[in-house]
Amino acid sequence: MGPLWLIATTAIFVIALAFVYSTLFKVALAEYLPFIAVGVVLWNFISAICAESVMAFVESEVYIRQIRRSPFVYVFRVISRNIIVFLNQFLVAAAVLVYFGGVSAFNIFLAGFGIALLFLQTLWIVPLVGLIGARFRDLLPIIQSALQICFFVTPVIWPAKALAGKEWVALANPFHHIIDIVRMPLLGGTPAFASYIVVGVMSILGLAAAHLFYSRFRFRIIYWL
Repeated sequence: MGPLWLIATTAIFVIALAFVYSTLFKVALAEYLPFIAVGVVLWNFISAICAESVMAFVESEVYIRQIRRSPFVYVFRVISRNIIVFLNQFLVAAAVLVYFGGVSAFNIFLAGFGIALLFLQTLWIVPLVGLIGARFRDLLPIIQSALQICFFVTPVIWPAKALAGKEWVALANPFHHIIDIVRMPLLGGTPAFASYIVVGVMSILGLAAAHLFYSRFRFRIIYWL
């Protein structure tokens, strides 16, 4: 079955959530299913990157100790693995979008740009969190617990407008902006310009922090393992 398990599991999870929460939120299934399909697939990728980056260097300890190569090889190992999983799961969202009407060419371009920005975040999250995870082994359960909380406070399965006057809760959440620049075009809308600003600033600061940490501590990884 191979990758079909990824697709089947995602499809079952999305359909089950859509039937339940569309009833709770009193939203038509045709409107809610594309929303939650894209949101869940994006969240799965984000959460997997955040969680697996902690072990980026730890799980490659055998190779790091025996082979002299750039530690960034193991960063790309985590990134490429999760991009492959994301592309498989995204087939579910694509099928839902096509079934319920498809997407215009311009919105596909906007969504592609959003996905590129999403992938850009992995270039600083994985090396930065990987370095900290190699030094402090207790980081993994902390991040896993934080991701569980973030899933419920991020507009993944519920729309930001449902906050009814308290949209600032979503606007203050960086995960919301990352998801919005991909999901909104696929649903036929245009992301807020503020979301691009937030993701852009986060990219610059994140890449700068990762560069500083990696430049200073990459030679210590071998001693932390």
